[in-house]
Amino acid sequence: MTTLSTTQVCQACRSWTYHRHVPQSISTVSVVIPALNAAGTLAEQLAALREQVGAPAFTTIVVDNGSTDSTLAIVHSFADAGMDIRVVNEPVRGINRARNAGVAATPDGSVVLICDADDVVSTAWVAELSATVSTKTWGAGPLEFARLNSPRTRSLWGGADVMDLPGPTPFRDTGHGSNCGFTKSMWSELGGFALDVVGHGDETEFFHRAWGAGFRLQWAPEAIVHHRQRDSATEMLKRRYKQGAAQARLANRPGYPAEAPRYRLGGVLKSALVAGARAVVSPVTRAPGWTLLGTVALNAGRCRGLATRQALRGEVAK
Repeated sequence: MTTLSTTQVCQACRSWTYHRHVPQSISTVSVVIPALNAAGTLAEQLAALREQVGAPAFTTIVVDNGSTDSTLAIVHSFADAGMDIRVVNEPVRGINRARNAGVAATPDGSVVLICDADDVVSTAWVAELSATVSTKTWGAGPLEFARLNSPRTRSLWGGADVMDLPGPTPFRDTGHGSNCGFTKSMWSELGGFALDVVGHGDETEFFHRAWGAGFRLQWAPEAIVHHRQRDSATEMLKRRYKQGAAQARLANRPGYPAEAPRYRLGGVLKSALVAGARAVVSPVTRAPGWTLLGTVALNAGRCRGLATRQALRGEVAK
């Protein structure tokens, strides 16, 4: 399995201007990890946080979202070994409920960094990501796929080694919930993560509101998270479909940024048909075939989201 070095990953992450900020009024740093039955992966993530280099002092908060496995026992074992870590319980399941519970438990004036229980942060993640956060900025960094995923798994998801910002506008797959940071005051001003956005787009909607409120993204190319992908073609297609539906629905929410992507039914149908036609002649056992099928699923989801949006408009018109 190929593993990219930090230097190689950072060389791929040049599409966004990078500015380091030294927050003047930030007193503490907290890392929030939502966790639901994460016993199989959480220890690796906590070990990576324990070994951070050059980081300010920080507390790790694991939000137990109703686990029935040994997730809590793993957290307690790291606490017993001297790690600054604690548990917050959020019995009502939902990723945004867990995020809100974790952020609410941080001290006022905190920088809050969020990562997932099934990923692994790089050794400089806390230092690099926290340095991008200020009173008017939030931070995000790249996702790297080679370390935790087999070539077959990566081919299902398009074969990329790194997910970087796609261009100069921070509105497509940015501010990942698995690699983001912001101040608690920003979270409070925005009213937290929305509880009515589920499935996909849950963190995207939050950062859309941040942009509308005048906050700006600062990209941290060395704040790398090694991201674990699902090793299932069915799961990939389902996720692409849900992602597309969420993208179309979010475009109809109040406060959707004018700079963000817009979707039109004609263009979406054309993209789906072109990708489908190409997939017919491209073996799905190879990365291009899976990428094309994923594009079909993504655009099918967008069609569903657009149809739902039109139906809602019709109900309002009545």
